Amino acid sequence: MGTLHGSFAGVRTGELALERTDAGLAVLTISGEHDLSTAPNLRRRLDILLDEGALTVVDLSPATFIDSSILGVILDGRRRAADRNVGFAVLHSNGADAVDRVLEVTGLRAELPVHGRREDARAAVSGNSRPPA
Repeated sequence: MGTLHGSFAGVRTGELALERTDAGLAVLTISGEHDLSTAPNLRRRLDILLDEGALTVVDLSPATFIDSSILGVILDGRRRAADRNVGFAVLHSNGADAVDRVLEVTGLRAELPVHGRREDARAAVSGNSRPPA
């Protein structure tokens, strides 16, 4: 599992952790606070996964804060995954209220959609992907 983190002006900016399963699923977990300063790293990590054709779940459950730049990266990742017929899902299970509010206020909880259970996200990823031609 790979973990990246840092700080900006003394505030811990958060971490990204990647878990890969034997079934070819990649779970990219976003924890802590994420904003414009961490968006490029998230974009790079998603680019790598999508270029590999990995079934990808973005887990926001341990995130304490995300801003519109992070939502933009996730939306772009979902669009690119759909263009490539690669499974992509978002998970937010019993996470921070601040993240939940952002997802609700922006309407992205339904649009992405955001799953409340890891099993549901895993099933959505598998159902969204098609075998290569």
